[in-house]
Amino acid sequence: MASSERVPMVRCRLDGGDVGSVRTTRYVPLSEFGLWRFLMETRHSRSVTIEEVSFWVAEDAAQWNSGFLAEDLEPVLRIRFERQGPQGWPVLVERYFPAETYPEAQEALLQHYERGVEARVRATPGYFVPIHSAKTAPTPV
Repeated sequence: MASSERVPMVRCRLDGGDVGSVRTTRYVPLSEFGLWRFLMETRHSRSVTIEEVSFWVAEDAAQWNSGFLAEDLEPVLRIRFERQGPQGWPVLVERYFPAETYPEAQEALLQHYERGVEARVRATPGYFVPIHSAKTAPTPV
């Protein structure tokens, strides 16, 4: 991924569902957000509260000098893997998780897929850049 690539992203809170769940923050690409929200609200009876719309950038210390303050950046990992789709065609799966909950989130996600897919998971560290930082910070080089 090029260091200057920005993925428009929605940070939101997923409410309802499991009462004991404290892991409610979700990062969803803006291009998928409408469908994702519809599924969460209609199929899973969960309410979705948008907290902020901004972007995600990959961490690339060799090429990316963000100019953002470290305390403004939210560590978010992108995971990618391919699964077998209809008629054997590969389908790319891409999800974003808060770094602090990544191990448990990855485990929960992979339970939805066939065994062996975990060997193909590629994790990319990066950051959700809150809009108050995005407005004032210089463009990555």
